[in-house]
Amino acid sequence: MKKLLSSFLVASAFVAMASSASAADIESTRALVWTDATSTFNARFGDGTTGQTFLENFTFNIGGAGGSVSSALVSIALDGLSRVGINSFTLSGNGRTYTGSQMSSGDLQTFALRTNGLTSGLYTLSVAGTVLGSAGGSFAGNISIAPVPEASTTAMMIGGLGLIGFAAYRRRKAGDKGDKAQMNAQMMPA
Repeated sequence: MKKLLSSFLVASAFVAMASSASAADIESTRALVWTDATSTFNARFGDGTTGQTFLENFTFNIGGAGGSVSSALVSIALDGLSRVGINSFTLSGNGRTYTGSQMSSGDLQTFALRTNGLTSGLYTLSVAGTVLGSAGGSFAGNISIAPVPEASTTAMMIGGLGLIGFAAYRRRKAGDKGDKAQMNAQMMPA
């Protein structure tokens, strides 16, 4: 009986620790679905969620040479029925965290997040806050990734610019010779 009681207490302690380790009352993780280089994300919290905290995570991979990210987030309050208070908007991955800037607050909350030089790997876009509306609340946003050009593409572009510059130099030099010959011909008596 003592052994059964101690096993129950240990199991209860693990359950209590696991539930307290999660800071948010509502938490989910979803993979973003991309159309070309853009994706949308959102979350809706219904009746009975008022006063609960949330942490919504949206995951995605950046491949190749990496890229830059631009993202926007918006939440509109509707007369106290539908409202969330967003506390943070972050992008994390490869050991780094980037924080979005709040652009407006109140009934219309907007955030923007921009960063360059991301390396390839797994990233998580996170939105955290509290449900404040009596009937819940929601938010929505979008994210775009611009890839960094590959080294071979950059080398070809620089080589092409060099060839154009060399062609312009030769054309100008040939034009200078023609101008001198024309001036000499005009100066000679007939």
